[in-house]
Amino acid sequence: MSTDPSQKEDTTDSEEVRQLTFDGEVVETDRVENTPATGGKLHRIITKYGFTELGDRLERKYTPPNPAALRELKQIVNVKILDQNMRGALTTEEDYEDCRHRLTADDRELTEGRLNKLGIDGEEVLEDMIAHGTVQNYLRTYRDVEKQGRRQNTPEESAKSMIAIRKKVEMVLKNRVSSHSERDKIPTEPEIDVKINVFCPDCDESISAVDLLRLQQCPRCI
Repeated sequence: MSTDPSQKEDTTDSEEVRQLTFDGEVVETDRVENTPATGGKLHRIITKYGFTELGDRLERKYTPPNPAALRELKQIVNVKILDQNMRGALTTEEDYEDCRHRLTADDRELTEGRLNKLGIDGEEVLEDMIAHGTVQNYLRTYRDVEKQGRRQNTPEESAKSMIAIRKKVEMVLKNRVSSHSERDKIPTEPEIDVKINVFCPDCDESISAVDLLRLQQCPRCI
């Protein structure tokens, strides 16, 4: 059931808000979200594009007994935004599939330049895209949906989340370093090696967080 968020306090923050919580998955809000605590950006996107059934769909998918992950809900919204903007554009099926893959994959990135080449306003489309935390905040504020009763991730699912995070960081870092290298801001383009490690309190060794989660124990202590 929808609620009026006007009775709730809004918080304004012009800075980018990232990684608010970690409960089996990374939660992020958007840099253009004027009210990061309320999910107001998603509410505006639903109104802007006329996604009248989207709020109900997200609510159904987020609630027990089989709640979807925030990552899945975020992709549902962002794919709809992409579909809406590519509709009517002179693009091929191959172009559409490539953009959709870039949007949902961990090893590639949908860029403003890629969309601009298709005659689509890449800046506007990417600014409309949302992050994990915006979905959760929208559901909490506008739909009165809380996280209570949601199934906790298994160690294997958390390990997969860590792999996705590592690939995303690696991809973003590679793009940034490559950009600076092309503009001669750094002398050479180094190899990118992103690791997510933890220290075992028993053997005092640095170990892979993914290995720890999958084995459910330190691989060096086995």
